[in-house]
Amino acid sequence: MEKNRKILISILILMLFSSVLAIINIGLTVNKTEEKHISVKLPSMGKGVGIVRLEGPIQFGVKTNPFGLLGGAEAIIKRLNELSSDSRIKAIVLRINSPGGSVAATQEIFQKILKVRKDNIVIIASMGDVAASGGYYAAAACNHITANHGTITGSIGVIAYSPNLKQLFDKFGITMNVIKSGKYKDILSSHRDMTPAERQLIQDMIDSSYKKFIADVALGRNMAQSAIEPYADGRVMNGETALKAGLIDSVGTFEDAISTAKKMAELPDDAPVYDAEQEPIQKFLMTLDNLYQAFSLPSLFFGRSDSYNMEYR
Repeated sequence: MEKNRKILISILILMLFSSVLAIINIGLTVNKTEEKHISVKLPSMGKGVGIVRLEGPIQFGVKTNPFGLLGGAEAIIKRLNELSSDSRIKAIVLRINSPGGSVAATQEIFQKILKVRKDNIVIIASMGDVAASGGYYAAAACNHITANHGTITGSIGVIAYSPNLKQLFDKFGITMNVIKSGKYKDILSSHRDMTPAERQLIQDMIDSSYKKFIADVALGRNMAQSAIEPYADGRVMNGETALKAGLIDSVGTFEDAISTAKKMAELPDDAPVYDAEQEPIQKFLMTLDNLYQAFSLPSLFFGRSDSYNMEYR
């Protein structure tokens, strides 16, 4: 009990300290904003390029935290909807810095990008440090993919995993009381070995999602599936190797991707770029939300609750 009490006190102190830093950051941001207002500049109103940022693991955002913040795939789709309904937006640059994520969330982003393309909006993928697995899946839906030379991409494949703690349970004499409605209801449980039938069931799901992955990449890239399959074994590659494999279209920076978007959309070089910028209070709430997710008691004592997802990661 005393140990748990010390942990909780440490968490509260850390959250309080982070809150103070966030408040200071808000003050600094407000001051910077006030300084910028000294030279008044009207917002750009012409036709231009919109920016969408896909960062971190791809998953559906949930509003189970105290701050009710929406994130993940829903935020990306919402941003795409906003830009596609804006008459000024003729091209979009999707900036990706993601290792991938859940299968369903990735597929929804892929389908949304294809839908936006049908509205005659050019979409360019710009890969940052990492755009692998589900990150590459999303990029494949775009008209053109640009990656840095050192970008980590590829990793085409699907994975599901869970820890097997049976030997540890046996060592300490821990048993689980399981009451279930069907023989597969506790599949991937950590307290026992998987049966051959359970393993085959999960493998069938993996194989189905894998085939969907390759088919969608082939559709988005306008390539034959047979040209993708040699590189679809989970391997990662840098931008240069991905270019040789035909998985991307050019090696370049974020600015290069914006220039490509303007050219493909037949926009002038000085066309405006519309990027979403978070307000200070929004950044503060996001900071608190991240702390809540990281230091909630279930996360501390039982780990992530979503560790059994089937993922493009």
